[in-house]
Amino acid sequence: MKILLKLFSIKLLATILGVTYSILQVKYFGATRTIEIFFAAQSLIYLVTSLTQGGQLAEVFLPVFHQLNHKKEKLGYTGLNVIINRMLLFGTILIAIVFIFAPFFIQLLVPGFSEKDKEFATLIFRILLPYLYLQIFNSFFITVLNAEKKFGRAEFLSLTNTIINIASLIILYPYIKIWALVISLLLGKIVEFLFYITQLYKNQYRYKFILSIAEFDHKEFFKTMQSTLLYVGSTQIFSIVLTASISFLPEGTFAIFKYVQNLSNKVRSLFVQPFLTIFFTNYSLLLQKLKSVNKEFSKNVTSIFNINIIVLIGTILMGDLILDFIWGGKKFSHQDVKLAYIFLIFNILGVFISSISSIYRKMAVAHNKAKKLYFFWAFSQLLSAGITYLLIRNFKINGLLLIIPINTMLLGSVSYLIYKQTKNKLTYPFINKQNLINFSLIVFAILVKSNWTNYFNNKIENVIFLSLIVLLFSLYPMYTTYNILKK
Repeated sequence: MKILLKLFSIKLLATILGVTYSILQVKYFGATRTIEIFFAAQSLIYLVTSLTQGGQLAEVFLPVFHQLNHKKEKLGYTGLNVIINRMLLFGTILIAIVFIFAPFFIQLLVPGFSEKDKEFATLIFRILLPYLYLQIFNSFFITVLNAEKKFGRAEFLSLTNTIINIASLIILYPYIKIWALVISLLLGKIVEFLFYITQLYKNQYRYKFILSIAEFDHKEFFKTMQSTLLYVGSTQIFSIVLTASISFLPEGTFAIFKYVQNLSNKVRSLFVQPFLTIFFTNYSLLLQKLKSVNKEFSKNVTSIFNINIIVLIGTILMGDLILDFIWGGKKFSHQDVKLAYIFLIFNILGVFISSISSIYRKMAVAHNKAKKLYFFWAFSQLLSAGITYLLIRNFKINGLLLIIPINTMLLGSVSYLIYKQTKNKLTYPFINKQNLINFSLIVFAILVKSNWTNYFNNKIENVIFLSLIVLLFSLYPMYTTYNILKK
């Protein structure tokens, strides 16, 4: 509980600053085509970064790191050098290719934009490419720090990164407008890299240009990419179909969608990620020591379930009021707030589904089922891409609302089914007394929002009333979570 509270406190401050950053973005750019061009270039950077498969490989490397250290002290760091050096060579080739063909990729991503907008997005994308190198290193560095139980580093960096983002935007916006966002993104990654490398050096890590060692079969490790490559490729197809389809919707839709998506990611990072970070490390170590993982599993699934119930209740009852408070204004109209509120509810529902399924995903990875997991995830992403195209084409914005929960449901189902094929088939009874009460609270929250939202004429009175209802409805899941964590 102490570690969770430490992570939560840091993430809380980072989330507050992150929301402040989003307020500034909306204040300066609103739901305009300018910010949508930046989001398009940023999305393509994330797309290319994911093609290196750094995130997936870093996750798979955590139990490998423990195995190498079990053979010989600090051998995991030598294995880390082998991995990042090979990833660096691969990243250089990839950057050269995407730099040359950047206009084609932008056209593929946002065909609904004008030619002038596409050219601007291409320029921003090319300038952001160094982000790729930094992210390759950072993905593995933070995984190794977590494996060494050096928790809180990523959370502290998120805090620092957001401060840099805010400072850069405030100082630079009057002079260079949208380029302030570009500089802040790169500067934040540079600071992140320097911090991680410093922390690792304090823990006796030393970088060496080495491509292989006898104790580590890197070829077998990189065979994971055969499975993840299909998954990553299919994920990018889904991402491209989603973004391309949104680009044909009314101007501002993409901006609102991205604003809400970023906010939802902050909510997940604040309330869910601390549990997942600690759980994955502890679960992997318990498996190495051949100890029981039942208690760790049950404790985390129940806690994450309860936390999501609280977040969902708060979103339903007060999401629109919060969005209007932080974003509402001349450049973000009342209609924009209404659309953002609906997006937020569906995104938080997606967070609920993905956070539970992440438990099963991490357990499947710890049981060396990563290859099979990513193979079947690939088909889920391709199916999601097809559903996305049909939903947006036929139902426009209403179709867009359903995409996130549908996508997370498909991926979550695969994670659960793959884990169930392992020897250690832990189960969680989702239909139980506690969860029935939790779901009843969600239903009551919907009824309150539908019937008593404007019960008071005064807006402040409405806020106070709904805040008290949120607190009242959250008491039960908070109490049960506290009892679980204190054991």
